[in-house]
Amino acid sequence: MKATTARRALPVLALALAGMALTACGAETDGASSHGTSAPASAAAGADTTAGRTTADGTSSSTSADRSGGQNQGSGGSSGTDGGPQTCTAAHLKISAENFDTGAGTTHFQLLFQNTGNSPCTLSGFPGVAFYGRDGAQIGNAAARDTSASVTTVTLLSNGHAASDVAAPDGQSGFSASQCRLKDVSLVGVYAPGSKDMIDVPWKTQECSGTSVHALKVGPVHSVR
Repeated sequence: MKATTARRALPVLALALAGMALTACGAETDGASSHGTSAPASAAAGADTTAGRTTADGTSSSTSADRSGGQNQGSGGSSGTDGGPQTCTAAHLKISAENFDTGAGTTHFQLLFQNTGNSPCTLSGFPGVAFYGRDGAQIGNAAARDTSASVTTVTLLSNGHAASDVAAPDGQSGFSASQCRLKDVSLVGVYAPGSKDMIDVPWKTQECSGTSVHALKVGPVHSVR
């Protein structure tokens, strides 16, 4: 009687154990499903981060656009930051040597600045001036500033002109040969006020190359008189 009961209990126990196994498998299946849903959440977070970088790049692009606009304004030469004409640049200037007058050992002449651009521009101050040889080497000292004239701002309309007065020794000009040391000059190098670009003006005479000679002088740019 007891043996029969035991034999009947074994199938029941087996069924119970099988049910427990199925329950455990179901729990593992639910866990895998939970990991599966967390992966898209991480991808969404990554998408948000990428979107943030895209926004930052957009800001950088806007900054570049602002710089580009500033460059366009600078190269246009039509207006300054206050709405007025900008300083004349070497790209829109033609310079020539005119109005020569020689006497008492000195040659006086004018450097004539012409605005070849389409917009007005301004010049103010002293140009840089020096003589140069065929090889491009500077001859003698650069021009000293003649401060006897006042500095003014000159506005050059398109094709308009301004001038600067220059004085140079006429040959040896009273200096000794060892002081002057005459050399052949091929050009006058001119820097417009505020410019770092030199403009060549043809010159075909001899000038003093001695470093003790400081007779080359230049005045400020003024309106053409």
